[in-house]
Amino acid sequence: MATAVFEVGAALFGACIGSFLNVVIWRLPQEDPAKRSLGGRSHCPRCGAQIRWFDNVPVLSWLLLRGRARCCKNPIAARYPIVELLTGALFLLLAVQLPGGSVWSVDLAGVETIDLRGAATFALHALFLSMLVALSFIDFDTQLLPDALTKPGMVIGVVAGIWPGIVAPIAEDPAVSRALCTWLGSVVGLLVGGGVTWGVRALGTVVFKKDAMGFGDVKLMGMVGAFLGWKAALLTLALGCLFGSIVGGVMALRRGLGARIPFGPYLALGAIVSLFWQQDLIELLFRRWPDWQRENPGAQWLVLLAAAGSLFLMLVLVRRGRRSG
Repeated sequence: MATAVFEVGAALFGACIGSFLNVVIWRLPQEDPAKRSLGGRSHCPRCGAQIRWFDNVPVLSWLLLRGRARCCKNPIAARYPIVELLTGALFLLLAVQLPGGSVWSVDLAGVETIDLRGAATFALHALFLSMLVALSFIDFDTQLLPDALTKPGMVIGVVAGIWPGIVAPIAEDPAVSRALCTWLGSVVGLLVGGGVTWGVRALGTVVFKKDAMGFGDVKLMGMVGAFLGWKAALLTLALGCLFGSIVGGVMALRRGLGARIPFGPYLALGAIVSLFWQQDLIELLFRRWPDWQRENPGAQWLVLLAAAGSLFLMLVLVRRGRRSG
């Protein structure tokens, strides 16, 4: 019963956090320092009127108002309830499928009690998911990934590697404390995530004679590696290239090659997939997939060609999108 209540509460809490993320997404990219402040009451972006509390209830207020502001009757973007629903869904998924453990422990009498390490892990991963949502929508709007989110994210990820040790330990050695091993896992994840992405960026710059992706993507991948470890960072980058090339290719067909293609949202999607299904994907890629390759001569070259093509297409689309912007 306690678990079910927690899961429902996590979804509702996530929707409330999504409401705050809408504020972050709108205010953080503003050039005026006064408008970047995240404190104070919310105001209508159209007429500037203060939004009353009962018109600021996640999702429900938008439905009751039928997508129009009470103060000026102008349309309220559907993005607001989408961000709230998305964040609520991610928090629910996290409560149901917490990586590395559970928020609850059961004693011999069958009584559920809160596990402190599990609760801390949930809170840190919830923060990580919230930053990914905010960064994705900001990147969609501005093609920028603000340092105000990525740099603290890297620091928090590394610190969280000490306790509760959200990253898998870099090695299993009984002579070395687990806290040190998990902290090293976070540090190595940060270096691999940021370093490999920087290498891809440098390669794209040499090939195209111009920056192929922003340095914000490098810092985002450093944050992902700090939270998830080096294996998940590499998986995230591969998935980001795959998702970006598919979606970017569709957009290019619809809008032409000059369409703006932000890379951050696809890296964020790859990070979410890696967070929840990393072990399943590793099992597929490094155990089941090699078995299939051994049974099918020449399959390795096909896979390598597809991966290289996906990365090349993503770099082309991102570069063209930045040039058109």
